[in-house]
Amino acid sequence: MAHQMECCFINRLNGSEAIFSELEKRPNVNVETFSCIGNCHQCSEEFHCMLNGERLRASTPEQLYEKIIEKIK
Repeated sequence: MAHQMECCFINRLNGSEAIFSELEKRPNVNVETFSCIGNCHQCSEEFHCMLNGERLRASTPEQLYEKIIEKIK
């Protein structure tokens, strides 16, 4: 089963590019980048994405990556 991930362009630019690039290499994760995924201004306060319809949030890109990996196991 492929996991559907949505991330915002600004969040990638603000420091999470490396983790999303790494996730794009996984055959079971479909990463889509949008100009915005809702909750405006959240991307300036924390790192986040939507994974299978669930919003994941973290203080650092590394913490977000750990949360994502835990969910896709």
